[in-house]
Amino acid sequence: MTDPALAPDSAPDAVRAAWAAGRAARNGWLTVPDPHLVEVVAAHAAGRGLLDAVTLDLQHGLFDRARSADAVRAIAAHGLAPLVRLPAVDEATVGFVLDLGVRGVIAPMVSDAAAARELVAACRYPPVGRRSFGPVRTALRPGDDPVAAADTVLALAMVETADALDRADEIAAVPGLDGLFVGPGDLGVALGIGAAQDREEPAIHDAFRRVLAACAAAGTRAAVHATRPEYAAARAADGFALVTVWSDVPAILGSLDGVRAAFEA
Repeated sequence: MTDPALAPDSAPDAVRAAWAAGRAARNGWLTVPDPHLVEVVAAHAAGRGLLDAVTLDLQHGLFDRARSADAVRAIAAHGLAPLVRLPAVDEATVGFVLDLGVRGVIAPMVSDAAAARELVAACRYPPVGRRSFGPVRTALRPGDDPVAAADTVLALAMVETADALDRADEIAAVPGLDGLFVGPGDLGVALGIGAAQDREEPAIHDAFRRVLAACAAAGTRAAVHATRPEYAAARAADGFALVTVWSDVPAILGSLDGVRAAFEA
């Protein structure tokens, strides 16, 4: 059996390699579809061992099909795992990004086990799932096996509604699902405490514990979104296996806000 970290695909599986090394995988987050920005982030992060993966946000980002393909190439070329946050659980979109060679998809607003099963079916080829065969970038090299590679693609369901939190145990236990991904912004709205990231409210920490427990019981992995590396490191210490440590727009705005602090010091 092929080592998942060396899956015969057009992109590396650095997330699983991090897990095999016994640590949380570190994820970057991109919403700005500029090819140069993608390449700069991937090259800098890979050259310094800062990230294992970079996620393209197709839900709240501005990536179209062509820019997504360019970004996947740039991320994979530097040895990082390309991931995609989907706009929705849609078979056509899932098939397209997987045919590009992304190593995992993150599905938003998955509120029950039925939606999680739809996600898994969209990621896997028959007889396990319903993915259509069309290896755009997953069969470029002699010896590539896109069907085998599909079995190692990560399928992560986002917990960002009250229903999803209440049903975390049953969602995490869906066969073929690799884990749950907490979206603190939408989850905060759903819990009545407003949208924010890197948050410390007791209700959010309770949600973290519930998701971690659900994943532990199901033998799957928990992931969480953050914008600051210090906060992400704390969540990794809690037991999250994939943590977003950097996000483009918050990072840009944060450095810009630093101008005021420097000149008012």
